[in-house]
Amino acid sequence: MKTLQMTFATDFGKNYQFSIANPKEEITAQTVENVMQTIIDRQYFETPAGRPVAIKSAKIVDRVESIILKKD
Repeated sequence: MKTLQMTFATDFGKNYQFSIANPKEEITAQTVENVMQTIIDRQYFETPAGRPVAIKSAKIVDRVESIILKKD
């Protein structure tokens, strides 16, 4: 499963990570940057770590799980 992980700096001087499962395959760095900047500009949310105020990073994480044993 792929996940887009966006990391912001907050007004409390901490980092906050926001993840989106199954991002579009054709997503670009520019699109992600635009979305992250919109989240900051419009102050869409406030977190226990503070309000996002700057873009730190973004990455796609591709996690593969292989079940080797399953009992019902």
